[in-house]
Amino acid sequence: MVLSSALCCAGELAEVEAASPLAASLPDLTGGQHSLDAFRGKVLLVNFWASWCPPCVEEMPSIQRLADALQGKPFAALAVNVGESALRVKAMVKRLGLRLPVLLDRDSATFEAWEASVLPTTYLLDAAGVPRYVGRGPLEWDSAEVRGLVDRLLHEADPAASEHKP
Repeated sequence: MVLSSALCCAGELAEVEAASPLAASLPDLTGGQHSLDAFRGKVLLVNFWASWCPPCVEEMPSIQRLADALQGKPFAALAVNVGESALRVKAMVKRLGLRLPVLLDRDSATFEAWEASVLPTTYLLDAAGVPRYVGRGPLEWDSAEVRGLVDRLLHEADPAASEHKP
C-alpha cells in the first residue's frame, strides 16, 4: 500500500490545542481487537510507524525504554503500524525486540482520521483520551524533556501515583 504521507527526518514535539478525545479500534498481530477506550485512565502514547521507514525504526527502542521505565504507572504505549501486512510487521517487531502492544492500521484509516501526515507521528493522550502533544518525526521518547511531559500528564491523572520515590 502506498501512503500519501511523507517521511519526517527531524523530530518536533508540539502541544495540541483544543482537542477532543480520539477513538480507534484496531487488531493486534494475533487478530485480537483493541479499543482506545480500554486505556482510559492511563496516559497513552500512540505511535504511527512503518517498517520501511528508517526514522520510525530508529525511534522505536526509545518508546520501548519509556514504556519499561513507566511500568506499574498509569501509562501505556501502543505502536500502530500503518498499511503493512501482519507478517512483515511481526518480523520487524521480532528484530527490534518490542514488547509493547503492536496494532495494525492496514488501510491507514486511523492514521488519516487522526490527521497524521508524516511517519513517524506520535500522540501523547491524557487519561481522558484527549491528545495533548504530537510528535512529528523521530524523537527520543525516553529523554528528560519527554519524560517531564509524561510525568506532568501522570500527575494530572493521579497526583499520588506520579510522585517519584527516592
